[in-house]
Amino acid sequence: MPAETLSLALAASIYPPALAVVIALGRGADVRLRVVLLVIAAYLTTLVTGSLMLFLFTELGATSAQVRTPSAVLYLLGGIVVLWLAARLRRPREQPERADGRPGAVRSPSRTDRYLESRRLVLLLGVILYVVPSPIFVGAVKSIADTKASSGTQLAYLAVALLVMLWLIELPMLALIVAPARSVVVLEEVNAWFARHGRALASTAATAVGVYLIVVGLVELIG
Repeated sequence: MPAETLSLALAASIYPPALAVVIALGRGADVRLRVVLLVIAAYLTTLVTGSLMLFLFTELGATSAQVRTPSAVLYLLGGIVVLWLAARLRRPREQPERADGRPGAVRSPSRTDRYLESRRLVLLLGVILYVVPSPIFVGAVKSIADTKASSGTQLAYLAVALLVMLWLIELPMLALIVAPARSVVVLEEVNAWFARHGRALASTAATAVGVYLIVVGLVELIG
């Protein structure tokens, strides 16, 4: 298993919206089932998209020596996109106005809770959250394709990488299965911390990954 793949998968795992959804699922009936459905939907979605990308990288010859330049360009473009994302995350987030005219987030938790009571909507949400691959995830899949291992081995690498990438919802799922009441309280505190520091953390991770992808692209282009 390439260390590069695991590093990129870990960087791609920082996804606070997914944690917020898990916490919302923890409020209500059938907590265990709904959280498990979310994780299954997210895993299968990323497995399908990752497998398709592996197929495309292989079919397009993106890992062969003859197309080193397109491969390097892919890394460079991915790095630029990730750095742009990091810059966006550094900007202060605008607070929407409340009904009384003061700044603050407008929330309707009761409506959200009602939506998340539906198992079908939970499955759909798991797909929506992860159906669009991030540039970091694309880089992780590309690093697997670069191993030139057999198709079965590459799929095994991908399966392990996804377990790492989805830890932010997998661990809360296990906690909610074992101790739902206590876990919701802890996860609320974690989510509050992410609300304060999540953008800075994501920006730092994105900057590091963006620089890494650009360096890899330059090395492939020059080498």
